[in-house]
Amino acid sequence: MDLNEIKVPENNTLKNVIEDIVELCIERIDKSNSYFNDAASEEQIVNWEEEHSITIPESYKEWLRFSNGSIIEGTTAEFLGTDRMVVNNKYVPEDLVIIGHLIGDGEAICFSKMNGNFVRYFEGIENGQYDDFNDFLNEIIRLIKGHSGISKEAEELFMKFVKASQERKKKQFDQ
Repeated sequence: MDLNEIKVPENNTLKNVIEDIVELCIERIDKSNSYFNDAASEEQIVNWEEEHSITIPESYKEWLRFSNGSIIEGTTAEFLGTDRMVVNNKYVPEDLVIIGHLIGDGEAICFSKMNGNFVRYFEGIENGQYDDFNDFLNEIIRLIKGHSGISKEAEELFMKFVKASQERKKKQFDQ
């Protein structure tokens, strides 16, 4: 979906924060790789919930009604659609469903099956908890705005470090 043609439904409770994120992505288009898939249908959302016997928190359903999978600002955030959300992953507690990744370093974005809270989870540690997906999206906005002071060279060096770190971790898990 072309970023300049994105329209958020008027009745979407996340409309303002979504529009802020899209606007930031448009402003930084020369520096970023952002995309938003078309919205999930109500049928896709209901089918996922029935298949997994899990209720998706309403605020994430609102995101899915906007985009059924997205990348924001390159490696800043990835949100998974109904076809890619992960239930019962060995790297996060059983209570968590992975709905995305943050900062390109393997940090998982999850929601709790028990209370619907959103959790940032990385290497066995919870890095933050949010009652509502809107609060989490505001954190994404802060991250995007924080990237503006990093030089391209520093960003490339950091990405090489992250990639090397991921490769080391993969080798450790494979052994």
